[in-house]
Amino acid sequence: MPFPPCLRRQLLALPLAAALPPARGAGPPLTLRLPYPDAYSAHGQFFVDVLKLALARTGNGEPPPTLVHAPASLPRARLRQMLQDGQLDLLWSTTTPEREAQALAVRFNLLKATNELRFLLVRAADLPRLRAVRTLDALRRLTAGAGTYWSDAQILRANGFKVETTPKFDLIFQMLKAGRFDFIPRTREEIDAELLHHVDKGFAELPGLALQYRQPLYFFVARDKPQLAERLLRGLNLAAADGSFDALFMAQPGLRAGLAQLRAYTGLRLQLKPLE
Repeated sequence: MPFPPCLRRQLLALPLAAALPPARGAGPPLTLRLPYPDAYSAHGQFFVDVLKLALARTGNGEPPPTLVHAPASLPRARLRQMLQDGQLDLLWSTTTPEREAQALAVRFNLLKATNELRFLLVRAADLPRLRAVRTLDALRRLTAGAGTYWSDAQILRANGFKVETTPKFDLIFQMLKAGRFDFIPRTREEIDAELLHHVDKGFAELPGLALQYRQPLYFFVARDKPQLAERLLRGLNLAAADGSFDALFMAQPGLRAGLAQLRAYTGLRLQLKPLE
C-alpha cells in the first residue's frame, strides 16, 4: 500500500539516518570501569586492547566501549575491593581460589603461559653457594621474597617454602640486597629488565634453574555482571579462533620474546603444584 502524499513528503524531508531503522545492536556505548592500564602491570595496555578486541568480536554493530580508568595510584588490594563493592566492572589478574570466590573469572589465559617459568634473582655474591642447588628440597632450605599480594607468595607457601613479603614493590629489591631472603622468582622479561635497572645492586640470575608453576592470568568481572563475563569469554574464543588474539599478543615485544624463551629453555625446571 503506497504512503499517503503528506506522509511521503515528511519522510523525504527527514535526514537519511532518521528515515532508516536503527542498525541491529546499535545503541549507547558500553561503559566499563577498570584499572589504569599501567598501574600494576607491565602489559596493562595490552590487556585493555584485548578487552576491546573481545568486545568488538561480540559487539553486533554497537559503538566501541567507553572506558573509565581508576586513578593510577590505587594499590592492587584497593582495586580488588572496588571490584567486590561494585565500583569497578573488571580487572586483570593471576588467579587464586580466593580471587575466584570474590569475582567471576573469565577462563582464558591472557599471557599464554609466558609467566609460568620463573627464574631466580639472587645476590651475585651467593652464586658459588647457590650453584649447588638442584632440587626442590635444597631450594626449600632458602627463603623466597615476594610482594604481599602476589599469587606467587601463596604458591610458594603451598609448596613448602618460607616466604618474606612486602606490600611495596621497590622494597623487595632492597630486602634482597640486605639479605632478608635469598631469591625472588621472576619471569624472563622481568628478570632481564630488573638486572638492567639494578645494575649497581650486585644482583644476578641463578643460571640453569627455574621454577615452573601454573599461574593463568584472567579477566575478573564483578559478580553482578555475568553477561559481561560470558561475552568476554565468547569474544576471546572468537579472537583466538580467527587469529586476531595471537596477532595482538605477538605484536608485544616482551610477550613475543617471553613465549620464545619459554619454548627454548633447556635448563632444569623444578615443578611446583598450582593452587587448588
